[in-house]
Amino acid sequence: MSKPNSQNCFAVNMNCYTWGSFDVAECLEQIEQTPIRMVELPAEQARPNSLIPELMVDAPLGGEWRYSLPDLKDLLAAGGFEVDSLDVFGYTGYPGSAGFIKRRIDFAQALGCSTIVLGCHNKALSGESETFGREQSQAEQEARSFMYSLLRDLGDYAADRSVKLALEIHAGVMENEAEALRTMAEVDRENVGVNFDTANILYYNEALDREGGLAALESLTGYVSHVHLKDIVRGPTRAEHVLCRLGEGEVDFNSVFDILHAADFYGPFSLEVETFHGATETDDIADYQADVLASIEYLRSLGEFPA
Repeated sequence: MSKPNSQNCFAVNMNCYTWGSFDVAECLEQIEQTPIRMVELPAEQARPNSLIPELMVDAPLGGEWRYSLPDLKDLLAAGGFEVDSLDVFGYTGYPGSAGFIKRRIDFAQALGCSTIVLGCHNKALSGESETFGREQSQAEQEARSFMYSLLRDLGDYAADRSVKLALEIHAGVMENEAEALRTMAEVDRENVGVNFDTANILYYNEALDREGGLAALESLTGYVSHVHLKDIVRGPTRAEHVLCRLGEGEVDFNSVFDILHAADFYGPFSLEVETFHGATETDDIADYQADVLASIEYLRSLGEFPA
């Protein structure tokens, strides 16, 4: 084993403990048992147990961290946590979403957090549109134009608050290497980059093998500002894909780190170990914690986890 890379910075995404089954305090109790003290907090539209800044007052309420920004800060400080990023996901590619996202940019600034990990979605660009032919083409063009304009506006707003937007590899304008490169060129903002999700590049692009996923990363390294560490075992259909512990799937993490380090990127790397036992065998938070700890040990075995 090589000497642990002390330059790397790691965070834990709350999605490690299922997509909203447990609240932030419950997740933090688990993360406190790990060596990691940076967290990626949920501030989403659709996910249960997300933080909702619209409901928060700027006054202490005696521990009501869901409704008080000072109480949330106290909850984080009690465990020695810092906020690496906010996870913003939902109906973010439609009219009206700009205000929703801007409030979360303000929320990030208030938490001393410098990054929004943003999912960019619109049905017209995700293969879910019910229109066809010329009508579909026009809908796609309008959706693209709207999305790029939205992201330029959000980028400017975030820059004024020293916040970066890391657009997650997902569907639509960030589905693959070509889409991500086009989006970076169209938006053209220094503080708007890529959140490279190591499993999503394979999840949404079934034709890619692991080498193809690495080639996509290599092409995008100049834009990568945040990374989700996630592994995947793909089944015959997307519904049968399994997101597993790090090191048990198709992602070549050794090469992922090599590529990023060659581009002088050492993090943030956010663990997003979405094993989701609740869909299969169990829904005990201890099982998710075991997956997180095993994934940390795997990163340690690569020499990438700081000593």
